[in-house]
Amino acid sequence: MEPLPGLQATGLPWLAVSIVGPIHQLQIINPSRNTPAHIVEIPKSHSGGVQSMIWDKKTKYLYLATLNYLLVWKPSSPSEITIVGKVPGATTIYDLQLDSQGTVWGGTYPLGAAFKYAPKTKKIDVFKRVATDTDYVRRVAVDSNDDVWLGTGSRNPRVFRFSSKSPQKITEIPLPEPKRAGFVSSLEAVGNSIVVSIDNVSGQLLLNPQTNSWVGSMDRVWSGRKLSAVNPATKQFYNVSDGQLFATSSSTWQDQLVGKLSASAPLAIYATSSQVVVVSSNKTGLQIEVFRLSSKSVQLVSTVALARGQFVVQSLMSHSDGNIYVGGYMGHGITAVHPDTGKHWTSPSEQNAINQIEGMIEFNAQKTYVGSYGSADIVRLNSNAKNNPEGYQRLVRLATDYEQSRIFAWAKNSKQVFFGTVPEYGRSGGVLGAIDPRTDEVSWVLDGDGEGFIRHHSITGLVADEKYIYGTTSVRNGYGLADTVGNAKVFKLDIATKKISWSVAPIAQCGALYSPKLLAGWLLVADLEGVSVLDPVSGKLLKKHRLTNSRNTSYRPGWKNADLVVVENQGKAVHTAAGTTTAIDFDSGTLATIGSPQLKSQFGTRLTVTNSGRVFANVEKTAIAELDLQPIASQPKKPSAKKASPQATATT
Repeated sequence: MEPLPGLQATGLPWLAVSIVGPIHQLQIINPSRNTPAHIVEIPKSHSGGVQSMIWDKKTKYLYLATLNYLLVWKPSSPSEITIVGKVPGATTIYDLQLDSQGTVWGGTYPLGAAFKYAPKTKKIDVFKRVATDTDYVRRVAVDSNDDVWLGTGSRNPRVFRFSSKSPQKITEIPLPEPKRAGFVSSLEAVGNSIVVSIDNVSGQLLLNPQTNSWVGSMDRVWSGRKLSAVNPATKQFYNVSDGQLFATSSSTWQDQLVGKLSASAPLAIYATSSQVVVVSSNKTGLQIEVFRLSSKSVQLVSTVALARGQFVVQSLMSHSDGNIYVGGYMGHGITAVHPDTGKHWTSPSEQNAINQIEGMIEFNAQKTYVGSYGSADIVRLNSNAKNNPEGYQRLVRLATDYEQSRIFAWAKNSKQVFFGTVPEYGRSGGVLGAIDPRTDEVSWVLDGDGEGFIRHHSITGLVADEKYIYGTTSVRNGYGLADTVGNAKVFKLDIATKKISWSVAPIAQCGALYSPKLLAGWLLVADLEGVSVLDPVSGKLLKKHRLTNSRNTSYRPGWKNADLVVVENQGKAVHTAAGTTTAIDFDSGTLATIGSPQLKSQFGTRLTVTNSGRVFANVEKTAIAELDLQPIASQPKKPSAKKASPQATATT
């Protein structure tokens, strides 16, 4: 969110709001209205929406960043977005800021460098990588002297600075306590200090720009790291902690409690000499509170209902209650849809345990375990209390002790639930662990002495029976680290002894394998090319079925670039990768292509199967389709590299 002071001559400042998803990404808000004044579509935007915005009050231009595009919104054409240009070499740009000349500065990935855009010349310049071990510049600040400050990651996070007049002369400032991995999570130029936050480090650090030295820290952190601009007359700025509004001196850093607010997590704070405007979210959009400094109380509260967006499907899970549960990319919470009635359900907005869901598993009708992205949180969802925030309990944060980030892999048997992870940014090696559903405690975690359960591999898929766990891996590490050299592996673990029975790399020139499944005495695993059949006793490769036109070497190894489900009582499996979705009937020896780049329909790489054998897939980013596994007509044929015809159908 970005306040737009000066857009209108009087009244509260208008607001620019970005929402996650592929539609309605930018909404321009007139605080006097209860709906957006303008809704702007950004066709080429990232699925997460707009990464950063900055308002130039002088020119009345709003600059925006999405993917590696720099865009601009102008009030004179309020329904349009103009592409300023691409930042060459970057896939993502971050944290737009302005200097006193109106030059736009930002950070990049994977360049590990700053860039600038000069409106006078309409030219984008990218500068050199700040350090050889840096690929992210996520945080940018510009101080009153037009010095540019950069906060980096994902390895060896630290601060860099340079003058806007000589960006090639870079000064490095290590953290007071260096970290092997992580990010500078916030960076603000406040008065004569630079205020810095670091991932998983409590408090906010103070940096003296005159000496480039660390001079202390603040134990009380600002909610959302949001603050108002510094008032030039009083040298104070406003911030919020635990629903209380504070005025803080930018010279002495002394706090003065101003009053109470209903907002505990502000999205934006804008102050004048007489009032402080605090914007936060509510169930339908925004809440705007106006705090009068003379009366030390909130004098006005208004709400704005934002235009609803759509989340890109990140994860799917069928449940015994008949619903399909869905996690959204950059989403908060969990939602569900009943495929027969179309009835929707969403978790309460007050729950704060679940964010983006990479994977989840139902243990029984009462308990579901969810892997929440960001810190690899394991969350227990109580089905009987799913409409109450108390029904969502975080059991463990794997980032704290094991430096893990995502939980894609889940499996269960009658007694335990198992999970496998992808490591934090800048780290390699996922862990394998188990949960005891009787106590909701993590009973064990295997991390290979910090090197990963399978050394320097991420765990992408799991399946289990009563004695063994089978898993697949990827050489893709946490973001910001190069892939591990070698091929993806399949492993078998004895649950009782916690010893690896075998670990093999069955497919040459394949960096990622996915979705292991047990079917009729076989172990099936997926990759971009198709399905491989292994002997679960020995790990020997028995057969590979080529199902797509893609090659494993055509794409960088991932964590969920293919999926596979089995319908055990029908002897069938469904594989999806690279836009091609195939139904395999092992009993009849036939296969059929349901979706492909050559057909009308293409499906994503998220599949789920119900207990009754119904298969669902994500489609068109934000939708779910049920796949009809009954072929319209077919000629018996053994599964092979060739596709059988005709095709099965898909219904939404």
